[in-house]
Amino acid sequence: MDAFEGRYGNLVLLATAVGDGEEAVTPADLLAAIEARCGVLQSEVSIEVACPPHDLWLLFSTEEKCTVVLQSSMKFKCCRRWIQFQRWVRETRATPDALEYKTKLSLEGLPDQAWSTQSVKSVLKDLGGGLIEIIRPKNRRELEVMAWLRDPSKVGKMLDVEIVEPKLALCTDPPPQSVEEFVAVEMASSYGPSSPRKKKTLVYPVICHIKEVTDHGPLLAEDLPDAWLPNEGEDLTRTHKFSTRLGKVDGHED
Repeated sequence: MDAFEGRYGNLVLLATAVGDGEEAVTPADLLAAIEARCGVLQSEVSIEVACPPHDLWLLFSTEEKCTVVLQSSMKFKCCRRWIQFQRWVRETRATPDALEYKTKLSLEGLPDQAWSTQSVKSVLKDLGGGLIEIIRPKNRRELEVMAWLRDPSKVGKMLDVEIVEPKLALCTDPPPQSVEEFVAVEMASSYGPSSPRKKKTLVYPVICHIKEVTDHGPLLAEDLPDAWLPNEGEDLTRTHKFSTRLGKVDGHED
């Protein structure tokens, strides 16, 4: 990655056609527009289709030509659409992976055989989080845990949790009773994986309740009165508690 970034960091731009125009921006059209608007020859630019939300990936022969085109961002149109340029960086299209929010949540409907550290870690991983501790359960209906989450607001309220069947359940098919049956089974298995109908897992519907979130981030509200603003260096840790009801998907009416 370092070598890739060192090679392309100052030579690549990502172009986005802004707006909902019906006319698509093609590489040939954009190269012609760049030459006419910026004076950069088409032979000095390599262009390819890029992944959304960007449209095109441009590699320039020199950093100077790359900068000239960058400075023309949103200053000309191509195919009746404004063209926005931005430098390529490795974080493009990615989101931070830090687990910033300490969260207390409960899993209602998680089967008894999944009340283990490994199973809970697997569930939290799918939610974009990591386990801190499993809280001693008060009943058999819900399992409370403390976890680090990347973004509690994106955690689904209804989860489909897939649990692998225990090893004893994997040996339920009767053994072949004859040579012909044995050959038939072997031939069937040689043609690829078995049908998904025979997948040895069970899927359980689980309600996820977010009960408490500890937020260490900056205040997002704007134009607050001076009296409400924190002092320099003040601890901004805030704990948000939410009301939940067993058997109900949070936020839904009865």
